[in-house]
Amino acid sequence: MNKQEQIKNLLEKWVSRIIDKESLEKKLNSWKTLRIKFWIDPTWTTIHIWHAVPILKLRAFQELWHQIVLIIWDSTAQVWDTSDKDAERPMLQRQETLKNAEDYLNQIWKILDISKVEVHYNSEWMDSTSFNMVWEIAKNFSVAELLDRDNFSKRYKAWIRISLQEFLYPLMQGWDSVKVKADVEIWWNDQYFNLLAWRPIQEAFWQEKQDIMTFNLIEWTDWRKMSKTYKNFIALNEKPNDMFVKIMEVNDDLVLKYFEQCTTLTLEEIKAFEKRFESGENPRNIKLDLAYEMVRLYNWDKAAKEAKIYFEKVLSEWMVPDEKDIEVLVLDQNSYWIVQILKEAKIFATTWEARNAVEWGWVKINGEIINDLKYEIILDSQKKTLIQVWKKKFKNILSK
Repeated sequence: MNKQEQIKNLLEKWVSRIIDKESLEKKLNSWKTLRIKFWIDPTWTTIHIWHAVPILKLRAFQELWHQIVLIIWDSTAQVWDTSDKDAERPMLQRQETLKNAEDYLNQIWKILDISKVEVHYNSEWMDSTSFNMVWEIAKNFSVAELLDRDNFSKRYKAWIRISLQEFLYPLMQGWDSVKVKADVEIWWNDQYFNLLAWRPIQEAFWQEKQDIMTFNLIEWTDWRKMSKTYKNFIALNEKPNDMFVKIMEVNDDLVLKYFEQCTTLTLEEIKAFEKRFESGENPRNIKLDLAYEMVRLYNWDKAAKEAKIYFEKVLSEWMVPDEKDIEVLVLDQNSYWIVQILKEAKIFATTWEARNAVEWGWVKINGEIINDLKYEIILDSQKKTLIQVWKKKFKNILSK
């Protein structure tokens, strides 16, 4: 793939918005090494494939020899973003943010070349920023502009407290862009207000305004956005077999989107899968290729091949996997109703899903189909209880 094809894929593959696209395309076609800013909010540690979408785009920039600049919000994370929240939250301690960041970085290196990444903790400049400098930054905004933000507007009208600290949040982010001299910033659409706010801050400090690239959220099989809140995500550090099985659960209508969002295949390569759909080929075959591509991306070819064999063996032959391939969970109680344990073991995210699985005869306990919603499971601390859902989900359960 030549440089022009790389740029086309970078600008078009699963990109929601670019501000300013003409400016960014011109920069990409020049010989300038761009500084691509991406920030890590260390209030959480698990990266799932929705989080990986912009990181895969960072990889595309990296392959064009641009400089990736990761900013870890060890300072900003103590304030918290309310973009999609209706209240404040308790502040994190600095040591918590540092530990979370370490875990996060260990997963990011599955995607990026660590030797070519510039990493900063924004406490480097935030801890030494004077109050006078905050005045200089703050004068670029009005209270009316901040209240125009949808979330603040709703809370203000409902007489829900908004702290001045929260008002300063987008200013802190913009100051990051100034300090690292960012040429481009990438993130999801939920930060659109903040991303726009940072550009005038750069301009106020005699820097060229950064270009912005944003992405849509990823949907899961329940048609809600992939989220730890809903427990409907695929983590990057999942075991290859588990990741393969989860990807095979993706709705047929989402398969092409996942090829675009979650793989490194080019737009031209993805067209081949689109044609297979149009030809009427069984979507299961195409999903097998999707699962293989995604598992390979994070776990190498050998693991992807083994995961595919595992899936086909278990699904096609109705066989229980080897003991070593079944996750063991230790739960607090020694007895659970069947629907309760399906949720407690994180096999299903909702009671509704668990109830349906039981009533439809999809659940086996130690090899026996159970369709009684009042069935009680007695756990042992030594002898495992095998829970099987359909032909793909297995958990061995012990009590404490």
